[in-house]
Amino acid sequence: MTPLASTVMIASLIAHGLLLIYVQTQRQRLHRGRWWMLLAILFSLLSVIIHLIPAIGALDGYLVVLAETTMIITYGAIVLHDVNKRVPRAWLIGGGLWFAALIVEGAFGDATTLGRTDWLVNLFSAPSTLPILVVVGLMIAGLALLGTVFYAFYKALLPEVANRALYWAANVVFMLVAAVLLISKSELLILIGQPIALIGLAGAVYPQVSYRVIDIRGQFGLTLRLFIQLILATIVIFFALEATKVLGTQRLLAFAGLALLTAILYTPLRLLTEAILNRILRGTLLSPTEITRRYSQQISGSFELPTLIDNATQAINSLMRVRRSALILVNDSSPERADLKMAGDARAGAISKTGLLYRQLASEGKGISQFDLEFNPTYKAVPSVESSYFRDTQMSAYAPIVFENALIGILACGAKISDAPFTTRDFELLTTLAHQTGAALRNARLVADLRTLNASMSTLNGSLEGAKDQMERLDSVKTDFITIASHELRTPLAQVRGYTDIIDALNEQDGLDQEQMTGMVANLRKATERMEELIAAMLDVSQLDVNAMDLRFAQTSLESVMRMAIEPLTDAVKQRKLTLSARGLRGLPVIQADMQRLVQAFRNVVVNAIKFTPDGGRIDIKATLQPAEQPGQQDHLLITVSDSGVGIDKENLELIFRKFYRAYDPSLHSTGTYKFMGAGPGLGLTIAQGVIEGHGGKIWAESPGHNMETNPGTIFYILLPITPPEDARRVLPLPEPVQQESTMVHTEV
Repeated sequence: MTPLASTVMIASLIAHGLLLIYVQTQRQRLHRGRWWMLLAILFSLLSVIIHLIPAIGALDGYLVVLAETTMIITYGAIVLHDVNKRVPRAWLIGGGLWFAALIVEGAFGDATTLGRTDWLVNLFSAPSTLPILVVVGLMIAGLALLGTVFYAFYKALLPEVANRALYWAANVVFMLVAAVLLISKSELLILIGQPIALIGLAGAVYPQVSYRVIDIRGQFGLTLRLFIQLILATIVIFFALEATKVLGTQRLLAFAGLALLTAILYTPLRLLTEAILNRILRGTLLSPTEITRRYSQQISGSFELPTLIDNATQAINSLMRVRRSALILVNDSSPERADLKMAGDARAGAISKTGLLYRQLASEGKGISQFDLEFNPTYKAVPSVESSYFRDTQMSAYAPIVFENALIGILACGAKISDAPFTTRDFELLTTLAHQTGAALRNARLVADLRTLNASMSTLNGSLEGAKDQMERLDSVKTDFITIASHELRTPLAQVRGYTDIIDALNEQDGLDQEQMTGMVANLRKATERMEELIAAMLDVSQLDVNAMDLRFAQTSLESVMRMAIEPLTDAVKQRKLTLSARGLRGLPVIQADMQRLVQAFRNVVVNAIKFTPDGGRIDIKATLQPAEQPGQQDHLLITVSDSGVGIDKENLELIFRKFYRAYDPSLHSTGTYKFMGAGPGLGLTIAQGVIEGHGGKIWAESPGHNMETNPGTIFYILLPITPPEDARRVLPLPEPVQQESTMVHTEV
């Protein structure tokens, strides 16, 4: 080994040692990747030591290959750990098999072939297993690493992450080239490979201790610009020198003119070249002053919030050359936090006013990049709920919109069209544009708030009108109730008062006999029973109002319930010459119900049909089984009560179930319980609805309309479940349901 080679090797040895010391000092930043980094440096150092020991002899090439192979495996673990946040098991298994194959082939084959200076040149002319195993392994390792980093580049959402992948791609190429040079056995190539290997290893340490790496595409663009300008300057100077040969050095005036002409030609050529490169590399063509002026013109006339958002985002997209942008509105929801809402996005977020993000945006007025939020150690303390909201916006840069020392919005930018990272100059420009947006956004939000206030006032006025109408209806219902109640209570009270006066008068005259007394007592009993019915109905409705009606469920049949409901109405049906039929009640499944309440509900519905059906009319009751439509649901019974009565107007079909509501003039009220067009206090259908719904069922009415001449009729539908839902069971079922039901039916019959 020549003195120059020895010097280079010793210098490389010292550099490896310094790199090891530096990695140890940075162990807090390197975390788990530190061990892979130490191993890669140590195996590279071992390769240098092998080159420095001449006593190894012909096996030095083989030992260098083993050292460089292990270095590539550990270096690949560094790359994969940084890109994937973990080292794939396949890489370690594949690397271990490769190293084992080299050991086996070296032990049983000719390991000295790797010690020849021409083994790489003669790889294909005189193939041997061990050299082919080395080269193929390097090729597979290189393709695997490059494929992984380029895939990470492809799927990266942030330009900084994509730039990091490009950085690793360049570094992988460096390390592969260095490995090939170091195993070549050519002293010149080894001297070239040593500094390349050191640069590659240092380049592997650099992204581990710094979350941000150099802009690869930006540096490439800068290098390309300098190279083209250098070529251009060389061409211009060359032709100028050639021209001086023709003119000769004696003609100073001609030489000065030629120099001036060259300078004049060079300047436009350089500007043209830069313009072409800007177009190719998609650089910003406008100056910051021009961008600011155009943006101000774009948003200055925007007074509506949607218009301002559209104009601002369109201007940002065009002037900043980004793929997308947005305006995030900030609202002070409390002294501790501020709500975030991106225009056009249903998701909402919030940030703490005492946190780092709000302090940097509002107090310091600084922009933030999404890459910094995710990778900068400074933002590790940011709550995950805040960082996740910004991550979900899929933006790359944020600049605060501050007006009168208050944060009112955030201007957000997506990735650049060129996919280049945002620079400090970009953040300064974006912050300037955000400051210009402050006054316009404040005015637009004031206009939006004013419109919202006007809409709220209009809605409130509409609600007040509705409340007024409702109050008028309630007042009318109250008046009707007083009128109806006075009729209902006055008649039996008048009867009681009259009969008591008669009894008192006859008693004074000693004219009472047994027959007269029996008749008057019977009439008094009827009057008191009528009053009891009215009071009971009012109590039932009051229980429905507070959802306090107790239901005691037991097994029963619909036939028994309906028979008990209509039997007391037989005399009224005969007196009115009505036809009442009930069909389809037999053979239906047994139901769980409160028999007493259900009888009350059905009786109220039938009584309503009797009242509004003219004499000689017809009332039909039918029941059918409605099987469940889907698995897991239960069967229902559908009961219809149809009449040939006067019908109900369509607008009153729902109102008839309201308490005290009557579709007709209370002056038509008659005290006859079953008389045609007679009316009670307007509580019967209300109670029926409450009982049916308490059983988990539903009741509704259908009618073509109201007509006293054609009598279109009305149909009441009652949908009753076989078993009521659990929330309907306000009182536990009775202990022996079947016996209770049979006893009641027997007594009633």
